[in-house]
Amino acid sequence: MLKRTCLLLLALMFVFGGFAESSEAAIRMKLGSKQVESHQESIALKYFAEKVKERTNGEIVIDLYFGEVLGDAKKQIENMIHGMQDFYADGYGFYAPYVPEINVSAVPYIFRDNDHYRKYLLSDMQQEIERKLLEKAGLRIVNRDKNWLRGPYRVVAAKTSIETLDDLKGLKIRQPSNPTSVRAWETLGCAVTVIPYSETYLALKQGTVDAVTCPVTDALFQKFCEVAPFLTISHEYPQQVAIVMNERRFQSLTKEQQDILFETLREAGDMCTKMAIENGEILVKEMVEKYGVTMLEIDLDPWREKMAEFIAQLEKENYIPAGYVEKIKALR
Repeated sequence: MLKRTCLLLLALMFVFGGFAESSEAAIRMKLGSKQVESHQESIALKYFAEKVKERTNGEIVIDLYFGEVLGDAKKQIENMIHGMQDFYADGYGFYAPYVPEINVSAVPYIFRDNDHYRKYLLSDMQQEIERKLLEKAGLRIVNRDKNWLRGPYRVVAAKTSIETLDDLKGLKIRQPSNPTSVRAWETLGCAVTVIPYSETYLALKQGTVDAVTCPVTDALFQKFCEVAPFLTISHEYPQQVAIVMNERRFQSLTKEQQDILFETLREAGDMCTKMAIENGEILVKEMVEKYGVTMLEIDLDPWREKMAEFIAQLEKENYIPAGYVEKIKALR
C-alpha cells in the first residue's frame, strides 16, 4: 500500500512538475494599445498574438492590453524603455522626444497621401530614424513592411459644423501629449487641451472639449460621433501604426522566433490595412444612418497654406532639420 502511494505521488509530481516546467518555459510578453478591443487594429493585433503562439508552439505568448489600460502613449513608451512592457502599438509621432526628426509624422500637410507616407517610412530617412531610436531609447520598430494603415483618413469630429479656418478660432479641441500636434492646432486657431484618448469621449460629453481629431473609423469605434456628430474631412496627415518593441527583449529571442514576429506582423498589417480601407466606407454609412452624422468635405487649401507657414517656422527653429521637408517631398 505504501509502495503504491509513493508511486502515485511520484506520478503526480511528474505530471504537475511537467506542467510547471512547460508554463515557465513560455515567454510571456505584454503588448499595449490605446484602441478599444473591437477596433480593426485590435483585431489585427489579436491575429498577431494568436499566430505567434501557434507558430512558436506556445514558446511565445503575447498578452494584449487595449484601451490604454497600461497608460497613455507616454507612459507605455516609458514602460517599454524600463522593461515593464514589451510592445506598444500606436503612431510614430510619440517617439519624437528620442528622435526629433519623427516630428514630421505629426505635422499636417507634409505628406500628399498614404502612398507618399509609406514611401517615406520605407526610405533611408526612416531607417536613420530607427537606428537613432534603437541607440537612444533601446526601442525597435518591428513592423518592417510599414503596412499598418490607420484611418484610412483623418477628420475633425466636432459638436458644431467646421467648414472654414474661422470656425477653428477658439475651438476647444482635444490633442494627444504630442507637442507637434498641440502647436499645429494652436497655429490653426484652436484652444488645445491634452487629454488621454480613452478619456476623450467623456471630455466631449461633459463639454471639456468640443472637438477631437481622429481617424474616421475611430469616430465610431470610440463613440465620438455620438456627442460630436459633425465630421470634417481634414486629411490632416496619413497615419500608420508603429509596432515598437523593447530591444533587450527582442534580442533575447532566437533568430527563428524573431523571423516569426516579422512575418506575422506583415500578415497582420495587411489585414489591418484591408479592414481600414473597407471599414472606412461601411462605418461612415453606419454613422450617418444610425447617429445622424454630417460628413463635411471642404476646401483645405487655406489650412494647407497656414500649415506651410508653420512648417517654415519649425525649420527656422530647427524643430525639423532644415531641408528635411524638401527631401520628403522629393519622395513623391
